[in-house]
Amino acid sequence: MYYETVDATFVLDHLGTMPLLDVRPLEMYEESRIPGAVSVRLMEAMGADGDTAEVFACRVAEAGFAPDDEFIVYCYNGGLANEACTLLESKGYTGQLCYEGSWVDWISDPSRPIEK
Repeated sequence: MYYETVDATFVLDHLGTMPLLDVRPLEMYEESRIPGAVSVRLMEAMGADGDTAEVFACRVAEAGFAPDDEFIVYCYNGGLANEACTLLESKGYTGQLCYEGSWVDWISDPSRPIEK
């Protein structure tokens, strides 16, 4: 594992300047998200035909994230974010940062902004 992990303070400090990749299911993303996050659903990639890492990396690239871009990945509680970062790493991505606390941590502080 070569990708770095970040916390809520890092995410807040980079909000609006560093892209965010939300890998949660679409229903969760549509309900609320960290402001500016782009949705690329990992579970859908896992259910698609073919190599999950390849499918997911292609969808991430289609969403505008290049392999050498720096961006923050988050999910609901950190598990899928870690998996997403590992899959991307296996396909040559080097700039992804994993927000380990993810959505559960983000919403634990009501002063942090959310987008609906």
